[in-house]
This record gives sequence, C-alpha cells and structure tokens, in this order.
Amino acid sequence: MTFGPHGPRHTFEDHTAELRLGLFAPTLPELFAEAGRALAELAVGEAAPLPEAAGERVSVSLHSVDREALLVDWMNELVFRTEVDARVYVDFHFDELAADHLVARVRGAVVPDLRPLVKAATLHDVHITEDSHGYSVHVVLDI
Repeated sequence: MTFGPHGPRHTFEDHTAELRLGLFAPTLPELFAEAGRALAELAVGEAAPLPEAAGERVSVSLHSVDREALLVDWMNELVFRTEVDARVYVDFHFDELAADHLVARVRGAVVPDLRPLVKAATLHDVHITEDSHGYSVHVVLDI
C-alpha cells in the first residue's frame, strides 16, 4: 500500500468469516436454550452427537437493554464459558427470563476434541419475532 499526500488511509474489505444462524422455538426460554444447543453443535462438530450434560449446574445472570441484546449476551456468555471451561453447555434451566434480564442454570460436558468455532454472536440484524407458531430469530456469528 502506498500513502498519498494526506498520510495513512484505511480500507474496508469483504470477509467471509460469518455464519447466519436461524433459531425457531415455541417459547422464549426454548429459543434461548436452542441458541445454546446450536453453539454446542458448532463446537463439537455438526456430525457428532451432542454429549450428555454432567456435573453441577453453573449459575448465569445477565442484564441487557432488550431481549435481542439479551440473546446475544447469552450466546456470548456461552461462547466465553465454552472456551474457558473447555465444556459445551447443553442443559439449560431458566429461573427468570424477562425482556432485559435472565437468571439461568446451565450444565455442560467435557469434550476431548472441542473446537470452539464461534468467536462471538453479533447484534447485526437481530430481531426476535413472535407468531402463532412461537419465536424465531436470525443471529450472525463471527467465526
């Protein structure tokens, strides 16, 4: 890159390091749980079955500005815990799930060949919709 008479510059370039995830469930807690199972599936590999949860439940408490941000924060919390704990979380119990906060207990399983693929869930075009069949949302994942 050469610099013009005005000094340093920056450019924007296309990058294909994203995955769009569609989530569908009859209830909001099931939508959040399905988000967790999808992240677990990506971490163990789509061809492998999800492991059975073992051990004690870990508490998770989150506050966000709205339910879309809460879903993204939830997913990013699970991504973080998967990397730090070397576990995939597959069992979810929600004690509270409101528009701006949740209190949950999660259990996971140690996976020998864990390959955390997701770096983060993003807020890009996240909008949870509800109809007569339940809830749906699309979340773009940075991989």
